[in-house]
Amino acid sequence: MKHLTDADRSALAERLGAMRRQVLDELIPASRTVLARGALNATQEVHTRADEAEADREDDVLLAEAEVDRQRLRDIEVALNRMADGRYGICVCCGDEIPRERLIAQPIAIRCATCQANFEKRPE
Repeated sequence: MKHLTDADRSALAERLGAMRRQVLDELIPASRTVLARGALNATQEVHTRADEAEADREDDVLLAEAEVDRQRLRDIEVALNRMADGRYGICVCCGDEIPRERLIAQPIAIRCATCQANFEKRPE
């Protein structure tokens, strides 16, 4: 983290906090919607298979969006924890410093651009 100034670290911490608040602001209402829809579907009779399929599709979309938000929240928490213990801005793969510009563009980055590209090329 030596390559980051105190002002950089402060600005990035503030940005990560704002990102966390935004994700929570999206995740909490979405979770309530899914729960409310489930309760509503349990008490309502579906009129046709098409209605049922559409309701299921909408639930699937909401659940997928919530999972993306949960993963993003986990990534933000990892970045904040790494910042707290002095590992923020250090690539988890090669140990090199992640360039300041990359962190400003992607505050949750845990890999340098080279290692991230190699990580993305790996077969699953």
